[in-house]
Formats: sequence, C-alpha cells, structure tokens
Amino acid sequence: MELSKNQMQVLLEPLGIDTIIEGYSGVGKTTVLLKKYEQIFTNNSISKNDAVFIVSNHLKKQIVLQQYFLLSSKYNTLNVYTINELIDKYLRKINLPLFQNTIDENQKKSLISDIMESYYRKSSFTVDFILEEINYIQSNICLKDDDVVEVTLTKELKTYLLIPRKSISKGLLSFREKQVIWSIYTDYLNNVLNRDIFDEQTFYQSFLRLIYHHFETHELAFNFSIIFIDDVQEFTRVQLDILYYLYNKNNRFHASFITVDELKSMDRYKNFNNSYFIKRSHHKIILDTNFRNSNNVFNIIKSNLIKNELLNPTLNYKSKSNRNSNKSVLTYFYNRSLGEKKEVFFDRIDLLIGYMGYRFKDILVVFNDVFNLNEMKEECQLVNIKIFDINSHVENKETDALTFAYKKDLINCEFKVVMIYDADNNKLCTGPINKIININRNFEDSIYFYTAISTATDFLIINSSISEPSHLLLPSHINYDDFVFEVGSKFEIKSTLNIYRISDFIGYIKENLIKYYNLEEDNLKNHPIFDIFIEVDTKTVGVKILDNNIDNDVIENILRNGNNYSYIIIFDSHHYVTFKNIDNDYIRVIDIPNNLKE
Repeated sequence: MELSKNQMQVLLEPLGIDTIIEGYSGVGKTTVLLKKYEQIFTNNSISKNDAVFIVSNHLKKQIVLQQYFLLSSKYNTLNVYTINELIDKYLRKINLPLFQNTIDENQKKSLISDIMESYYRKSSFTVDFILEEINYIQSNICLKDDDVVEVTLTKELKTYLLIPRKSISKGLLSFREKQVIWSIYTDYLNNVLNRDIFDEQTFYQSFLRLIYHHFETHELAFNFSIIFIDDVQEFTRVQLDILYYLYNKNNRFHASFITVDELKSMDRYKNFNNSYFIKRSHHKIILDTNFRNSNNVFNIIKSNLIKNELLNPTLNYKSKSNRNSNKSVLTYFYNRSLGEKKEVFFDRIDLLIGYMGYRFKDILVVFNDVFNLNEMKEECQLVNIKIFDINSHVENKETDALTFAYKKDLINCEFKVVMIYDADNNKLCTGPINKIININRNFEDSIYFYTAISTATDFLIINSSISEPSHLLLPSHINYDDFVFEVGSKFEIKSTLNIYRISDFIGYIKENLIKYYNLEEDNLKNHPIFDIFIEVDTKTVGVKILDNNIDNDVIENILRNGNNYSYIIIFDSHHYVTFKNIDNDYIRVIDIPNNLKE
C-alpha cells in the first residue's frame, strides 16, 4: 500500500517521543503502527522484550497478527498481547495466585441487588443504574495511593463527588445521592475482596493497585521502553494506567505510539482522554486519507458524521479509493409480508455470489435484533449456507462462509459487502423525539452504526421499515444521493414513493430510465402485458411491476412470454431483477446497459 504523507511522518518519528495517531476507520492507523514497530526492530538494537504491542481483545489481536504477516517476513518480532494476557504474564512472573475466582456481570448484579435490599431499601435507584455507576467508578477512579484501602476509598470519593453524573431522573446526581451510591459501592467492594472474588472491573482496579505498589517499591516484574497501543478508545482509564506504569520512560530508547478513533468510543464522555498516556503524549499526527472504503461508502460515513448531532467529528478526511463503482443500496420495506425481507435477502445473496463474483466470506450481515439473527441463521442453514460469527471468520479466513454479527459484537474487520438487515427505529436508535431524552442509548447505537458502515470496503446494503426507519437513515443524517434502489442500478432513492400506487411507480421508473440510462420519452411505450415497453433501434426491453414479491414461478412465467425481447426487468416493491436475451435464453444480469444504442 502506498503510504500517505502523514503516514510517512509517523515512520520518521524518532525514539524518545510519545505520539498519538488519530483518524477514522480506514485511514491506515493500525497499518502504520505495525510498520513503525517493524522499523524500530530493523533500525535499532532493541530486544523483543523491551517492546510490546497492546490490543483490547483476542479478536483484535488476531487481526493485528494477520496484518503484520502481510507486512513482514519476521514473524517472531511482534510481541503482541491483549490487556488480559499481559496481566496474566505479570502474575505468572511473580507467582501470585490471586484473581482466580471470577464472576460475570449477572453475578455482580445479583450481589449488588442483595446489598441494596439489605441496607438501602429506601433508595429510588434501580439495580441496573447502581451497577452501571459502580462500573463507571471502577473503570475510571483508582488513585495512586499506598495507604490502607479504607483511606484510599475516602480520597477517591472526593474525586467522584466532583464528577458530573446523570441522575436516574432528570438532572445530575446530588452529593447526597453520590454518597449513597458510594456506600453501596464500598459495601460491594469489601464483600468481594474479603472473599477473593473478582468481576472484570474489580480485577483491573485491584491489579492497578498492585502495580502502584510495585512501582513505588521498585519491584515491577517487567516493564517496556517501547509501547504500542492500538485503538486506545477501547480501553478504560484504569486499564491505560496499568499500561502507563509498565512503561519505562527512563530508557533513552523509550517511545509510545497510540492510535485513536474517538468516534468508536463507547464512552460518550471519552474518559480515556484523562489517562496519563493521553495527557502526556503531546505530539499528534492526524491521518486523513481513507484507504479502505470505496468512494460511495466513504461518502455515507462522511455525511452521517457531519449531520449526526450525536457525533462531533473534528477531522475531515478524503478518500482515495476507487475500488468499486457500485453505489450502496437502501431498501425501505412496507412490512406487508413477514417473508418479504427474507426473499429479497436471499435474492441479493444470489446476485452477489452468482453474478457479481463475490464469495460468502466477503459478506457481513449485521443484525440489530437478536431474534432476526437467529431466525435468518436457521433459514440459511436450511439452504446449506454456512454461517460464521466474526470470531470464527477471523480465525478461519479461508473458509467460505457468510458472517452474521449482532450489532454489539462488531469490530472493524474488513468485508467487501456489509448488509444491515434491520435498520429500524426500535432496533437501531430511537426516533427523532426520543433521541433527545434517551441520548445515551442513541449515542451507543450511533457507534454501532458507524462501525458497521465503516467496515465495508465496496458497498453497503441497508434494509429498513418505511414506517419506522432509524433516525440515522433520515435525509437530515445521510445524503440519499449516495444510495440507489438496487445493487448495480442507477435508480435513485425516493423514500416518499408509494409503490402501491402503480401510476406513481411507473412514473418513478420512467424518470430514472430517462435520467440515468440515456433514454428519451419517445423510447418508452405502452404495452398490453408489460407496464413499460422500451424500444431503441433494434433493442427492446419489457418492464413488469408485480404486486407481490418476486418468486421463481412468476419469473419463469414472465420470461416464457417475453417474445424474444433484448432485456426483461421485473420489479417488486423492494428490488428488481434483470435478464438479457442470449441465444433465445434469458440469462440474469446486473442491470440494463447505460446506453441501449451502443
């Protein structure tokens, strides 16, 4: 890949500097981070054990390793860890058998519920709210203090009292409410620590306190003079502080390189910005050229970021990619039939695989509703289509399987085609009014949507209900000029079109044929069977509009009565299929030519 000017600037950075590399998905942050890592080993006499590459989870690690193998033949030089693997390495090094008894989020919630029932019956807080607030505290507040835990917690309470936090009702939490929450938190913490039980947040927080102690007493089991952190916004402040205290800045070869995409931060207040790593990294390089997405996907991302008030982008990056000429597809379903979306889904899969040269492994299907995901998985299995989740896709890249993902499981793993099966109001964000009173949920879903569309390298296919589209699809948020009616077509999107008024639909088709296919009004004629008949020199096209969804029996019947026309196009309310007459046999094609005169 040809590096941009700003990417080259990263490679020219000398050691001894802490650098932040910022940019949206597709601008090559991870790629240049890996190239910088390789360059450091090539140009400097640095031990592998002095450098570390940190990622947020195992799946991200797999992707980083695969990208690195494409860049280098030195497979043994990448010292990559997830945060949990690094902690496990540390504990093994000091032979400390702590943190073994773990509990999940539901068990943590149950313990908190018991505490609230026993001691805080008069509290108006819900268990879910208290759980969320305790998770926030443990992810963001852990002072460097070598005093006994009770004294340290008192000092940390003062920090918490000064942080604005939303109340369960309108407004902010009062000091008194915060003190009640803190009492529940300390009761919970004492309960689990006395029993050596660790949930995820307590685990990181307790380990950071251990690191603080070892740092002060010069007993650290190991540290690193060069540290790379990919996608820093995926880490909590406590996790980043763990890494910071394992970073040896006294070595003359020290350096840190951190990538960040703020728009992917699930924490809308971006608390990671308060970590030592970010505060003490004063040099920033912004990458602004998109290498991943085709122009149309890039434009959709850009228009969404510019128009979405829940996201405030500070970067304007430009796309260089021309890897695919297909525009993205937006389909509005009327939900007249339960099966209509399934039928169009399978028809488009057939088009992508059978006629456009894609393979199943090139396609990601994103679901915003778990019921839809499970239902479609069963439907695919009935027709012998193999289904993977994202983790299986990453670990089995060569297996040709369709990838299904629930919105909350998404990561930035490239797919040529991304299909969002159900971008509806109650599944992906709430409506325009509710978004004002439910900003947190909307912000979270906005990140899911951004992650989904930025994963596509060629184009998107988005399905939504016309009665309740997600507000992220409204004209005020996305430029409809970046979408078309069908894969490979030039028909523009018209969300107000009533496809059950046949005259409106015929008018819409005629307008698009004239505007985008170099036809004239005189070329469009009436016909006893077809709704529109096109005649240009020796070329003839029959256009048929169906009341019901397209199915194979209907298609075969229409083709049998085609009278040897050059092309036949069959529309239903959601998409259309095109057939070309080749040696008196109708073969499916993507679309009619731009100019029938040629």
